[in-house]
Amino acid sequence: MAVEFNSNAAQALYNEALGTQTTAQSNNTMTVDDFWQLFAAELQYQDMTNPMDNADMMNQMTQMSSMNVMSSMADAISNFSTVINNLSTVTLTSYSTGLLGREVTVALTNDEGKIIGKTKGTVTGVDLTGGTSVYVDGVKYSISQIMSMGEVPDEPATDTNAPDQTQTTT
Repeated sequence: MAVEFNSNAAQALYNEALGTQTTAQSNNTMTVDDFWQLFAAELQYQDMTNPMDNADMMNQMTQMSSMNVMSSMADAISNFSTVINNLSTVTLTSYSTGLLGREVTVALTNDEGKIIGKTKGTVTGVDLTGGTSVYVDGVKYSISQIMSMGEVPDEPATDTNAPDQTQTTT
């Protein structure tokens, strides 16, 4: 029986193997299970005439415990930031919908974001898609452009009942 070598088939097998090798990714993370497997192997294959020092063993266990705690803390901080972002969104939504029907003063800005004037009007609508915006008398403004709510005097009022602050020299 004669065996023929098909170079095309061998080339295809080689390319498939090469393709899987190039898509492999290194895993630089060590889990708690990996640590315990290494630790058990270290204990299993240690030299019985010169066993591992108890202090070294406790040091390794303490380091792994510390790494596990830090990993848990990182996860908790990540979850906390997500909660804070969600809370911020809810607060902004609640604030903007509370403005409906209220009289507000809105800053008019130029393309650079500088205030060039102001206008008063009633909030007639709220847009919650993307950045929160309000409609004041049918014109869309960013929520950050709201300067005040209600009637606010242009100049501070002086209190006529306040005691005289002038000093006399004796």
